[in-house]
Amino acid sequence: MFLKKIVGFKQLTAGLVFSLLASQAIAAGALAIDGHQGGHYGFAYNVSNLTQAEQKAMKDCGEGCQVVLRFETGCAAFAEDSSGGLKAYGWGTLKTSAESKEHAMAACQMRGGKRCKVLASGCNKS
Repeated sequence: MFLKKIVGFKQLTAGLVFSLLASQAIAAGALAIDGHQGGHYGFAYNVSNLTQAEQKAMKDCGEGCQVVLRFETGCAAFAEDSSGGLKAYGWGTLKTSAESKEHAMAACQMRGGKRCKVLASGCNKS
């Protein structure tokens, strides 16, 4: 009888630990861009884990792409200027959507962009 109580307690404890970990899971995101610096991109956020986020970003971007950003907390944004044949791009991750967009725009402008615009942004739930 005592052994059954111990086994039952262990199962209950394992279930509670699993539930606690599941409720505290951190979402993930990723950005992939092509070799032409942003002509094609894929962006994922609020996905269960980094592997899934990378896979989604790569699938959305297509061939010749690589993941350039991974994030598990906060927000991220991707900005690009493709006007007049120019390819300037930038990305940023910060606590808020507005901050990440500002950072992405500034990074795009630092690469020579004059008409940068945010093409993708999102925040992970924590």
